[in-house]
Amino acid sequence: MKAIKLALLELRRFRGRPLRRLAPVVLALIPLLYGSLWLWSNWDPYGSLHEVPVAVVNSDRPVTDSGRYINAGEQFVQQLKTTELFDWHFVDPAEARSGLREGRYYFTITVPANFSANLAGATRAAPERATLRIVKNDANGYLAGIMADTARAELQNQVDSAAHAAYARALYGKVDAIREKLQLASDTADRLVRDSELNDRSIEGLTEGLTGMRDSSRRISEGVQRIADTAAQLDNRLNTLASTGQQLPDTANALVNATNTAVTRMSTVNTAAGFLADRATDNITGLDALGRRHPELTRDPTYQRVLDDARALADTAATVESDTQRALSTTRQANTRAVELQDSIGSLQSGIRTATVRVGSLHGGTSQLASGAQALTSGLDALVGNSEVLGTGAAQLTDGARKLSGLLDDGLAEIPPTEPTRVAQAAEVLGSPTSISDRNLHPAHVYGRGLAPLWIAITLWVFGLLAYPLFKPVNLRALAGRNSAVTIALAGWLPVAVLGVLGALVLLTVVDVGLGLDPQRLWATVGLLALATAAFVAMNHFLRAWLGSAGGFLALVLLIVQITASGGLYPVETTPIPFQAIHPFLPMTYLVDGLRITISGGLTEHLLRDVAVLGGSLVASLVLTSLVVWRRRVWTVRLLHPQVE
Repeated sequence: MKAIKLALLELRRFRGRPLRRLAPVVLALIPLLYGSLWLWSNWDPYGSLHEVPVAVVNSDRPVTDSGRYINAGEQFVQQLKTTELFDWHFVDPAEARSGLREGRYYFTITVPANFSANLAGATRAAPERATLRIVKNDANGYLAGIMADTARAELQNQVDSAAHAAYARALYGKVDAIREKLQLASDTADRLVRDSELNDRSIEGLTEGLTGMRDSSRRISEGVQRIADTAAQLDNRLNTLASTGQQLPDTANALVNATNTAVTRMSTVNTAAGFLADRATDNITGLDALGRRHPELTRDPTYQRVLDDARALADTAATVESDTQRALSTTRQANTRAVELQDSIGSLQSGIRTATVRVGSLHGGTSQLASGAQALTSGLDALVGNSEVLGTGAAQLTDGARKLSGLLDDGLAEIPPTEPTRVAQAAEVLGSPTSISDRNLHPAHVYGRGLAPLWIAITLWVFGLLAYPLFKPVNLRALAGRNSAVTIALAGWLPVAVLGVLGALVLLTVVDVGLGLDPQRLWATVGLLALATAAFVAMNHFLRAWLGSAGGFLALVLLIVQITASGGLYPVETTPIPFQAIHPFLPMTYLVDGLRITISGGLTEHLLRDVAVLGGSLVASLVLTSLVVWRRRVWTVRLLHPQVE
């Protein structure tokens, strides 16, 4: 309680004139003025690049290569017009040079005259790099040059993408020609396959036809040979018949004579048979008359036997007469036939001679035909063999054509499609073949939000640095009294710490509401700022209580060291080794780290570590200040006068 009373007593020193009353208020607003103004001016500088004037000079001359009109410079200009990276001014070279010298433009971009020509010649044997020229003037601001470097990388990517797309379109044009030729070759190979298959079937049909012809020819040859053999036999028989025919007239004459003789003799026999039949009939008639004259004879067995024999003889004689009559008729017919045969012998001999001549000719013809048929069969055998060889070759040709067609189809399938839409898509992909997907576990989003921890820490340290010229680190009256050293130390620290916490909260509120700091852990940020303010004030309080004005100078040196070695601006690994060595021992290191966690997010363990370090720094500073106060129990008149007066 004594410490609070002493703190309030310290604040009463600012009563009186308005300027003195405003001193604590101004002191509490130092963090706001220092931190908010800086963060406001640097909150999102890269988001305002489109306000930076940049001159663009297009001196490119379009070219025509392989029938393609290439105007890469104009395409580049049109591409720039679609982006708002900078405030582009498309001017002539003279305006660009004068504007850069006079500061109207922060840098210039020049598309040279050979830009399109170099891009068009990229597929040639000795290509040249298409180059853009960026001219800076650090007299207009070094950071503008840094921004130009950033723009150069972006422009490089855009130009590379456009160039790669142009190369891809050129390559696809050549690939399209190759694809068309391969397509033509593939179609031709398909037709060759179809023709070869048709040829195979034709050759197979030809072979089958030739085989059938050969078999038919062989059968014809065999038939002709049999005809020739038959003709030969017929010829021989006709020759024999002709020889025999030469004897036919004599034989026919003998036959006629023999039949004449037979007719004569058979007439005699017939006459004799008729006579005998008449005699036998007369005998029966006589016997019958005898029996009538002598009835007693009819009972005589001898008479009856003689009568029966006479009757049998009469019957036999009648039969013989009839037979001889038929034999005579037959003999006469034979004689007639023999005479007719005799008359036809001449014509028969003539016919035999004619037939013999014709059969001889037929024999000669069939012999030649048989020989020809055998030759035809042999030729067909050879033709069938050649046809089979031709079929084998045609099958191999078909297989080769199929393989060729397959290889062409495979090659055609390997060539990417060249439709305009797909070519544009492929050119776009080839123009930027890779992409980087980045993910930020705890994004800061803008430049100012990312650097807010450092500048808030600087602000709080500066507040402690500037507070103690206004406040007395040690109340000399209390020091002369009976108050303990701890009470006096707390009384010198507490009013500044309260003003500092208020100032930090005002700064946080303004930055959050005005600039959109939007810390992820608001109350943790409030608590951390309060703790860090108390700690920084305590450390400045200690230095002031211990060393006086020299302590203020030492606090300023510590501020500079902590800005460079706390890792708030650049990673501490990029700083010199001495800065890396003192990095863990600086309280601003832990405040920056803690604010990063509460504003953007991070590990709670690290936040607890930062709180522990800052709390330890606070306690250690208060303890050391108490020791300093304890040692300053012996005071002088000089100490009674506040430095601000």
